[in-house]
Amino acid sequence: MSNYNNSSFWFDQTDSVDVLTGEKINLGKDYIKLAATKRAIANFVQIVTGENIPVKFNTKGDSYTDGKSVTISANLKDRDFDPAVGLALHEGSHILLTDFDTLKKLNFDWINNNMQATMEMVSKKYNYIDSDGEIDVFTTTNYIKRNLKDLLNIVEDRRIDNYVFKSAPGYKAYYHSMYDKYFNAKVIDKALQSKEMTSNNWESYFFRICNITNQNRNLDALPVLRKVWNTLDLKNVERLKDSWMALEVASNIFNIVEESLPKPEAEKKSEPKNGKGKDGNGNSNGNKKTASTPQGKASDDGSKAEGEDATISNGTAPNSSEIELTDAQKRQLSSAIEKQKDFNSGYSKKSSISKKDEKIVEAISSSGSETKQVGNDTLRDYWNNKPGITDCIVVKNLTKELADSGVYNTFCSNYAWRKTEADASVAKGMVLGKMLGRKLQIRNEVNTLKYTRLNKGKIDKRLIASLGYGAESVFQTSFIEQFNNSVVHLSIDASGSMSGSKFEKAIIAATAIAKAASMTNNFDVVISFRSTEDMGTKALPAIFIAYDSRKHKIHRLTTMLPYMNSCGITPEGLCFEAIMEHIDSSAHGKDSFFINFSDGEPYFDNKDITYYGESAYIHTKQQVDKMIAKGVTVLSYFIHSGYKGGEDNFKLMYGKDAQFIDTNQLVPLAKSLNQMFTEK
Repeated sequence: MSNYNNSSFWFDQTDSVDVLTGEKINLGKDYIKLAATKRAIANFVQIVTGENIPVKFNTKGDSYTDGKSVTISANLKDRDFDPAVGLALHEGSHILLTDFDTLKKLNFDWINNNMQATMEMVSKKYNYIDSDGEIDVFTTTNYIKRNLKDLLNIVEDRRIDNYVFKSAPGYKAYYHSMYDKYFNAKVIDKALQSKEMTSNNWESYFFRICNITNQNRNLDALPVLRKVWNTLDLKNVERLKDSWMALEVASNIFNIVEESLPKPEAEKKSEPKNGKGKDGNGNSNGNKKTASTPQGKASDDGSKAEGEDATISNGTAPNSSEIELTDAQKRQLSSAIEKQKDFNSGYSKKSSISKKDEKIVEAISSSGSETKQVGNDTLRDYWNNKPGITDCIVVKNLTKELADSGVYNTFCSNYAWRKTEADASVAKGMVLGKMLGRKLQIRNEVNTLKYTRLNKGKIDKRLIASLGYGAESVFQTSFIEQFNNSVVHLSIDASGSMSGSKFEKAIIAATAIAKAASMTNNFDVVISFRSTEDMGTKALPAIFIAYDSRKHKIHRLTTMLPYMNSCGITPEGLCFEAIMEHIDSSAHGKDSFFINFSDGEPYFDNKDITYYGESAYIHTKQQVDKMIAKGVTVLSYFIHSGYKGGEDNFKLMYGKDAQFIDTNQLVPLAKSLNQMFTEK
């Protein structure tokens, strides 16, 4: 059975998939999938909490909250991301509801000032008395604090989880998935019904209290466990309005349990009283991991969030005396209990991510990288006879950090020689763009023609006096003529065959058009580069939005375009399909253009798709037809260096207006485009 049943609404359950998007996760360092997972979990947290809470990956493997952000462990191979969603929701809700001052103030002073009666009871029972015959305050408070923190974690978690269950019931399944993974092991269920962990000591009580909402609980397994159940009162957990009230309940539970524990035998009194030896119950505490909540880490106990879910109404396990664990099961139980202790204390052991990978994931996340499913049944994989459907990478916001990360070859800062050439190309494009911009400024002009002495329209104030002489034609009408708002999406082929002068002159032309457009009031330009990238275990089509004048300043051309490289192959229509929604949205109420620069026919393949020949031509034409149907004017230029081939196929894809131009004609091309823009 799949481990992500709760997310099956979005995706097929036969493969590893990404959270929310439902896209397959490939083995290896697929940074895009990792960034998408992080982004999706952050969306879940924001929906439930109503707060924009950051979600981070931890480089050390722990999952926790510091009161401001949620940190989760990373595991690319982990298919159990439903539990990860549940954990993130839980930690995010702690940020929303937990008073971290309560946790920080649970220290020496607070215990000494608020639990005097408890301190006297503990010090007498365990002989925590100093040389003056007074209470050994340090040892006593250390003992109380250690146990009270664990109890507070449990009570506070029940309060927090109840909030999510009641305010966002649609996310309840994610919580159950988290608890099932980290707590509800079969050996735990069996142990709760057996005689295991029934000694009257703190170890047994913590095990039973941690699992007190498990349907297999036995409230008669320990002397005062039923009293603890009544004090916890999970069915009315909403009465706990804040963390201080949770602390009060935890304190009451501590006193109930501590009063029931037997006084240690005489030989136990000689144990060290510095808090590093064994406590009064014979339990080792010197190396015990304490809850990290006072340091800002809200813990998780992993049990179910509502007691009313239990099926055993009276909390009594039938025939518990007849249930025994085998030696192997006892070893499993020991491991499971340790896992629960770690989880409750914020030490959930899971996969971590290196600092280098963390920076890459952060760069990808900030760039808005995502994958879009493209292709169709007509593009079948010839080898496996599967529908030709694959993912296409779409990067919507290029950053210097992304270029420095080196995760993409198409957009990368590792090629110093390439940047020198590109800087020169962008500079030339800026100069050319200024010249073209002066001509393009005609689009800023507004012509107004006024017609007067009409029988209807707006009254011409200058003719009002003539009304007294019987004149009736005293109205005027104005006609305003101006260019429509326009947007052009310029898509550049960044395949390896474009490298050299073709790619440099394509950048010159794109920069010139963008610069010219920036000098007008009603003209926007989007520039994208399409190529392929190796991700995980396979190559994917990729398209990079390098510039969008609707949100970027013109200076961006000088900072981002020099990092663009021509290094992939030609996925053509697959990339067009991936950004169709962006092209489509530009067409409403505007004159919209799509201009393509390329130097070859479409070709791409991976284990999902075979993309070349007639089927690729037809698929690319389908994408072009979709643009035209939305009112987009499509122009395509085949860039060559003397040799012209494939003219019929190129026109099949892009229409009869498709043109073949030599690299030496690429700069004059901008002038012809300028003429087209001013005539539209």
